[in-house]
Amino acid sequence: MSLEPQITTHHTALTPPFPGAPAFTFHLTRLTDTLFVWAGAAERAEEEPKRTLAQEWAVAMPSRGSIPATATPVFRQGAGDMALPMAQRLAKRFPSNQIHLSLSLPASLTATSGPNVDPYASKALLVMEKRLVAWITEVIGAPASSA
Repeated sequence: MSLEPQITTHHTALTPPFPGAPAFTFHLTRLTDTLFVWAGAAERAEEEPKRTLAQEWAVAMPSRGSIPATATPVFRQGAGDMALPMAQRLAKRFPSNQIHLSLSLPASLTATSGPNVDPYASKALLVMEKRLVAWITEVIGAPASSA
């Protein structure tokens, strides 16, 4: 029987990926075969992110063989659903873990129409997800599966 802790927590803050983009903060709680991931961003780079759990929350289970990762939204605000497909992609990249993903992102990154739409939002979210995958890979010490 191992005396090492079964639950570990990690966090990091990332500088804005490009001028005008928000800074991102990640928090990872690792359990046996389960990763609880929180990713947040402030409206502007100089602000602290609002640490809201379950602003958008999804759970994804890794797949076996050629079956795609299954996922379900636990909670979401508005019509958008960013956590669900991202949780599926993370489950595909880290197949030995169930993924719980909570996103707390500003309206400028999640709006699909209206005055709050940021023309660079999709680019910022893509960079955020790539950095999140790289950081989780570094923290858990396992290579991410190519997806």
